[in-house]
Amino acid sequence: MASKDFPTLLSPIKVGSVELKNRIALAPMNETMSDGQGQVTEQQIAYYGARAKGGTGLVTTGAVMGTKLAAQFVWGRNLNCFHEGHCQGLSLLTDRIHYFGGTACIQLSIGFGRQGHTYDEGVLIPAPTAGLPYEIVADRMMFGMKQSMEKSERGRQWVIGQLTRAMSIEEIHHEQKEFANSAQLALIAGFDMVEIHAPHGYLEHQFLSPLSNKRTDYYGGEWRNRKRFLLEVVEQVRYACPNAPVGVRISAEEHCEGGLTREEMIDLAQDIQACGADFISLSDGGGYEELNHLIPLKEVAEHWADTGAAFKKALKIPVIIASQHDPVKAEKDMAAGKFDISALGRQLFCDPEYANKLMAGKANEIVRCKRDNTCILRALARNTPACILNPWLGREYANPEYQMGPWQKHESLIPAQWRGMPALERPWWKPEITMQTKYWRSFRGPGYEPGSKAESE
Repeated sequence: MASKDFPTLLSPIKVGSVELKNRIALAPMNETMSDGQGQVTEQQIAYYGARAKGGTGLVTTGAVMGTKLAAQFVWGRNLNCFHEGHCQGLSLLTDRIHYFGGTACIQLSIGFGRQGHTYDEGVLIPAPTAGLPYEIVADRMMFGMKQSMEKSERGRQWVIGQLTRAMSIEEIHHEQKEFANSAQLALIAGFDMVEIHAPHGYLEHQFLSPLSNKRTDYYGGEWRNRKRFLLEVVEQVRYACPNAPVGVRISAEEHCEGGLTREEMIDLAQDIQACGADFISLSDGGGYEELNHLIPLKEVAEHWADTGAAFKKALKIPVIIASQHDPVKAEKDMAAGKFDISALGRQLFCDPEYANKLMAGKANEIVRCKRDNTCILRALARNTPACILNPWLGREYANPEYQMGPWQKHESLIPAQWRGMPALERPWWKPEITMQTKYWRSFRGPGYEPGSKAESE
């Protein structure tokens, strides 16, 4: 096959103010490569660099915790981005992606909610509703997990979550404001785009779902109230980042009685679009309690293209869907208008050169993911992912091909996304922070004469 066989998949696409060089994306995954304090590691930088070097157009991180509270309740290890001290490490990561020609997107999370964990199991998890931990049952586990749990009692300690407490309205508003500020920090660290993390059972999804939201205030109850938390987050991030593409990842539906329906989620996506979002990224299922949809087998993921078509019909912004490993099928479905961007997770674990091979007419040389979930099972055990087909996964830091050199011409020193960001801490009575243009005291230092050109400048 030559690259001409994939004219849609390999064509550029505009997402907000950014143009992607092709329609292949690295799907966001919690790859557990950060350190225990939420900081970037060299392995993590090289891992993302490898996917960018492999020709992937859009490189999206796993869930990055966007508030201090969120960072206290994670699953193992996640990156953090909520104060200036995180920017240097994140900028090294974005530099590596840009050096190899990729577009860097941060998936920013406002929290795991009831799916989070702490070292102290007695601490209550902040969530929409109190006393409602998750519980994973065998028939909803992903492939390989049930067999692993049968052999490991230690692993079973994670099948029931910690007890939760209900977040107060004041706490909700604090988290939303801090999260918007963190989105600005992400742009300062060099990310080109922001993806708000709201799918499969995490905090924003928990506010949406009647299965996890039992509140009786204006963040609970009927559908318009359950949408409020997420829509307010979208509005605030959109305001905070006026020149950067902002999108939202959501689940297409919950595949269980009483859960969110596809019709409801299409309605939500339309509201998100109305709030100014530039793209919708689709996942599926209700989260840890529906792992067979979160991490699907091929037959489970086959319906996603048609699901994407239902959302795309209702929206004017690009739609991203995941887990479409076969490039021939992805090209056919994309050309038919079912979705706009193909996001690959485990497939790019397996073969980071996927896009390059398509462009070189070597589609038959792509190493195809077996979906045996060895990579994910290692991550669930808090280890670095590994792959039976890719000996470099988890050891990219040792491969000199994934290192970078001096600044290249295609890299931007002053990103356009920095422009126009409002000061979120500005006093409410000021329309903007003003700046004096001329110093009110006359200059008396050596080397300058009163009225000189240097003084006037």
